[in-house]
Amino acid sequence: MTSSIQRQEPSPSTTPAAAVPGARLESLTGLRWIAAFGVFLSHVSRLLPIPHTDTVFVLGSSGVTFFFVLSGFVLTWTYTTGDRAATFYGRRFARIWPLLVIGALLPLALQLSDVRQGQREELVLIAISAILLYQAWVPNWILGGTNPVTWSLAVEAFFYALFPFLAKFTLRRSLRWLGWAAVAMVIVGWGIKVWLWDAYPPQARPSFNGMEGLIFGNYSPIARVWEFLLGMVAAAAIRKGWRSPLPVWAATTLLTAGMFVLWLLRDETWRSAVIYDALPQVTAPLYALVVVAVATRDLAGGPSWLRTRPMVALGQWSYAFYLLHFTVLFEIASRVFDKQSIIQFYMRPVQPSWENAGWALLALVLTTAVSALLYRLYERPIELWLRARIGGRRTLPAHLENHRR
Repeated sequence: MTSSIQRQEPSPSTTPAAAVPGARLESLTGLRWIAAFGVFLSHVSRLLPIPHTDTVFVLGSSGVTFFFVLSGFVLTWTYTTGDRAATFYGRRFARIWPLLVIGALLPLALQLSDVRQGQREELVLIAISAILLYQAWVPNWILGGTNPVTWSLAVEAFFYALFPFLAKFTLRRSLRWLGWAAVAMVIVGWGIKVWLWDAYPPQARPSFNGMEGLIFGNYSPIARVWEFLLGMVAAAAIRKGWRSPLPVWAATTLLTAGMFVLWLLRDETWRSAVIYDALPQVTAPLYALVVVAVATRDLAGGPSWLRTRPMVALGQWSYAFYLLHFTVLFEIASRVFDKQSIIQFYMRPVQPSWENAGWALLALVLTTAVSALLYRLYERPIELWLRARIGGRRTLPAHLENHRR
């Protein structure tokens, strides 16, 4: 071991998980990789577009919603009443911050020389805001900078700040209360979206200038906290003995159906401009159903390909993959298409080409390889080193702690 903390490696198996809080739900690790891959595809659709795939690949951006729901679920599932807030915050810092520094500074270093002098100062400030976990509170910076995915870590930090104060309260509620709370969270999510549609009526050709409120309403911690809370109440219900009545195949079918409906409505104004999209509102409850169905199956000891060693490994690497994939995609695409800044890909979109599929595959292989190395040589050792100095309760299995976000 690299520290005094005895950390258990996830060992994929088909044995039943103990039906107690903190029991190993290894299939959730595999799900994390699938969600990260979906986000990867959504950025492929912009940087290396492939013919006839754009309207499908952009749905992968809902992987961020999955991470928010899963974060609430896993933290609540593994929570113990003796856990102190300070120790919890220390573990979360050790988990997300070391790799976030690389995710913010590496693309900045690679891209800074290619932008105008007047833009460099702002890019540096955005990178600092990402590292200090307040990027998502500045509307003009939420989707800016050299790595567009870092905003979600600031959102997660807000969730972490709330969690110690919400966990005990949530776990003391009845199953009936939790059920109504889940319904209320979905209503809140749709309420936010309907309010934004009313305040900022969709346009066939939207201009995003002067729409800071719309951006904040879609991407800020306040706008996304209902997704995290939905995951919390789902985990609390499982802890109280409730089990999903839906098998995994049925929950997955419902999710697929929801995605298919969104695809059918792809030309609607509120779908054609991503900032108006109701993707989180549609997918969050469906992702919650998938998570509880998968958790129920793991607790019953049912077979799951998501618990196989390759999927567990990919899930462990998924945080690094998520943080670095856009940088790898951009570095490849900028050289293929001779574009110096991210904004150029949005102002003058690249024409889809089948040749881009090869470049996207190269980006996938490179990102996966780099993520695996970072996990083994940097992310995990640094986390263990920090945890050894933070102290606190025992460290949980990696598949439970490594839920990212």
